[in-house]
Amino acid sequence: MNPRTATLLLLARRLAIVLVFVMVLLRPGFGTAQVPTQLADVDLLVVVDRTRSMAALDHGGSRPRVEGVRADLEALATEVPGARFGIVTFGAESRLTLPFTTDASAYLSAVETLDLERPREGNGSSSTRPAAEVAEVLERAAERRPDRRRVVVYVGDGEDTTSPDPGETFAPVADLIVGGAVLGYGTTDGARMPASDDLDLDGDYVEDPESGGPAVSRADLDNLRAIADELDVGFWHRTSTPGLDEVVDSFGASYVEGERGDGPPAAHDLTWVFGLLLLGLVLLELRSGWRAMWRSQDALKEEPR
Repeated sequence: MNPRTATLLLLARRLAIVLVFVMVLLRPGFGTAQVPTQLADVDLLVVVDRTRSMAALDHGGSRPRVEGVRADLEALATEVPGARFGIVTFGAESRLTLPFTTDASAYLSAVETLDLERPREGNGSSSTRPAAEVAEVLERAAERRPDRRRVVVYVGDGEDTTSPDPGETFAPVADLIVGGAVLGYGTTDGARMPASDDLDLDGDYVEDPESGGPAVSRADLDNLRAIADELDVGFWHRTSTPGLDEVVDSFGASYVEGERGDGPPAAHDLTWVFGLLLLGLVLLELRSGWRAMWRSQDALKEEPR
């Protein structure tokens, strides 16, 4: 083999190694394959505050509270796979936004499209307003699926701008659940609230009718702790979104092995094919390198002194 051909083969081999290595990193696949997964045995009811105060800019520094809510609720879908999710929202009124479902995409879509009340749209907020609706939803769930464990995750800032009805209490709900959590957002120092639907930080802010300046929403952590006590669950002040491991552990959920098709579809993985090809090319490169080294040593030995 002449030197030019040998050089071209060497370059081609090394280029092939690079290309195959890139394919391994891309983890190629084809088609779809249903895979089994671990499924939770819980009905998880999320109770979400959608009053305008959830737009206040004091989550993680200066982001809207609702951004932290969305991030945490999306994480729940991953942390509690196979759970049946339901959503109750409350503001001027309480309503079941999403009936219990195992369709994670429907749950995530409801979380993503969660909208807040517009300024002055409500008639005053009360952190305990959804108590009766939550109890009714859980009672119906218990009748239909008595074998499942029920969990409530309450999400809000605890701020009341109207006097709560004395009959609004979460105490009866405690007998309908096995666990849950109260997740609090916002700070006691408070922050302004963007007035636009898209929470434009450069736009107008909600106005305080008394002072004429920007209104400030302040989280009431004592209210949230009181709700947690009524539900007999833990309270977590979510000033950022570092993770929900401790929260999910408090649910006491158990997991069963799902059937094929219960988990999300995955592609048939071809990484191993390219891995074998890469191994062959690397071994060939090593062999060529060793041969070149031995030839060089033989040539040095044959040189006259």
